[in-house]
Amino acid sequence: MRYYYPDYFDKFTCAVGMECPDSCCHIWQITVDKKTLKKYKKVGGSLGQRMREKIDQRTGNIEPHGEENRCEFLNNDNLCDIVLGLGEDYLCNTCHTHPRHEEVYYNVRERSIAITCPIACKELLMRQEPVVIKTEEDNKKDRHDRHFDAPLFAQLENVRDGMLKLAQKRDIDIFIRMSLLLGMAHDIERRIRKRQARNKGRFINKIFPSFQEFTLDETDDIKKIISSYSDVSAYNSMAKHIMTEDISVKQAVTDMLFTLCTMEPLRNTWIPYIQSVINIRTQMEEEEYIKCQKEFKEEITEIQLEQMLFYFVYLYCCSATYDRMLLAKIKMAVANTLIIRELWFMKWLEDDKMLTEDAQADLAHWFVREVENSDENIEQWDSLMQRNPRFSLDIMVKILWHSMNWH
Repeated sequence: MRYYYPDYFDKFTCAVGMECPDSCCHIWQITVDKKTLKKYKKVGGSLGQRMREKIDQRTGNIEPHGEENRCEFLNNDNLCDIVLGLGEDYLCNTCHTHPRHEEVYYNVRERSIAITCPIACKELLMRQEPVVIKTEEDNKKDRHDRHFDAPLFAQLENVRDGMLKLAQKRDIDIFIRMSLLLGMAHDIERRIRKRQARNKGRFINKIFPSFQEFTLDETDDIKKIISSYSDVSAYNSMAKHIMTEDISVKQAVTDMLFTLCTMEPLRNTWIPYIQSVINIRTQMEEEEYIKCQKEFKEEITEIQLEQMLFYFVYLYCCSATYDRMLLAKIKMAVANTLIIRELWFMKWLEDDKMLTEDAQADLAHWFVREVENSDENIEQWDSLMQRNPRFSLDIMVKILWHSMNWH
């Protein structure tokens, strides 16, 4: 088994009780794993009775309640009654590990600290040094999975390494880096589809999944793409075709923000907040918007945007193993980074051109929590990247071009 994790993974510690600015024990539904559920059935007394009444004994779901959708066992001091009564050994897997996250691939585990946690988010935003992804191995192995596209995953591991290196090239403007990542993803996805086309239409592959190895030419092409897009000269070639038709960045980003209102809100104040942001933007003149954006560039650093971008690329890239939609995954990484930056910009305007570190962390983690803490939302977000013209490659690259000129 091979394990990937960021260098800060083992250093993270949770805040206790009221010290936590936004408890992870509310807003989303918690599901108790089967092994822990069996332990809960043996608990006696009033706590055991409460467990049997408030936890669905078939699914393990703990239904959230109240206006804040709090976990049934989260008390008024923001402490867990299960931990207080039985100890941490009685926490279910989700509660024991969160915000630590593990993405499971065949013989590979990718670990991360979810920035849905405000403390983890703030620590990442305030970090100055580049994040390092570490690797460990042991002798454990998964059962053979004939439905897993191992050759594609192996290619995507190399692609992700190249993308993460590019994301941290601090001698290149951050918006150029994002453009290059999109270009790299676009061209590599075409090679992935070319390989997939070799199996298309074969009856046997519809019954028994079979994943061909990449040819030497296809592998060499992918390596060349990674190398060519790792240099700023590739952006110079892209730039020749960017401004054939101008756009309003204010409107283009507003359109992106509007799509958030079509998703399931986890906190009932989320959509009203986004709508208020959209209303303020609608009232701004384009010239005023651009003027304020040029002033805002001094409020945040490229390193903060880099940390967000790096986090999302690491999280999303290899998930393209399951649908081969690499470009959509990198669009998500770039769109997330741009939207977080825009939420910071609007908060800066709202607070008389002041933006605190706490406000940055609060808005970034809130956005990520709304998108990623709902399976329905993250699937819809991925689908929007694939099909919605608001997130077309052309529009996104033009937004990045203008954003670079503000800097």
